[in-house]
Amino acid sequence: MKRREFLKSLVAIGWSTTLPGVSLADAPEAVIDQVWSEAITNPMVFYVKPWGTISFGNDDDYPRSRRSLFDLAPVANREDLFSLNDEISTFEWFLENEWLERSEVEDEEGDDGEDCGLRAASFADWQSWLEAAPDEVIEEVVDHANAWQEEFPDETDWEIANLRGYTGQGSALTYFRDDFEFNELFNIVIVEGDHPGSSYYAAELHMDVDDANQVALEEGIPVRFEWDSD
Repeated sequence: MKRREFLKSLVAIGWSTTLPGVSLADAPEAVIDQVWSEAITNPMVFYVKPWGTISFGNDDDYPRSRRSLFDLAPVANREDLFSLNDEISTFEWFLENEWLERSEVEDEEGDDGEDCGLRAASFADWQSWLEAAPDEVIEEVVDHANAWQEEFPDETDWEIANLRGYTGQGSALTYFRDDFEFNELFNIVIVEGDHPGSSYYAAELHMDVDDANQVALEEGIPVRFEWDSD
């Protein structure tokens, strides 16, 4: 085990040392010894659902909006709309729906009164429509987009957040998938993809919590597990 790299991975996910001003990347070995001793005494704790899903943290204060789930900034203009689409894939559905709704209304009303060839129905896709839409339309879409951010996340939003590490479950997935070298020792399984009922992304502990903690103690690995039944 490379202790320096292991400690850096713990700090990256949220573990903090009480030693002030420590830079693990270039700290001397004597300091690494101190921080490692502290980690052994106060290991990183992960929480495990009854079905095995591992999470970083057991905070019940779940995000109440897409904005808080993805830590999004409000949008203000055309460029922000395109940027948000690049950041969150589900926002494309919102933009396409904005274009389609206007196209359907315009088709019902006909061509009379439409100007400059900017009718939504005249564009082949939402991207070209949004690029050419007049400022007053963009202002309306921006208002709708900010309201969309304030909506409660749906199942697909949570799946994306888990996969990208925005949630406690996602943070644990990222850690055990990318940084933890002892998954086989703890019988930790990485699940990414289709699962009964939905697409499911998680690291799962397929071992009793007490047994896992005994393994960690015996092997000198500064992680622990606790049941999270909430």
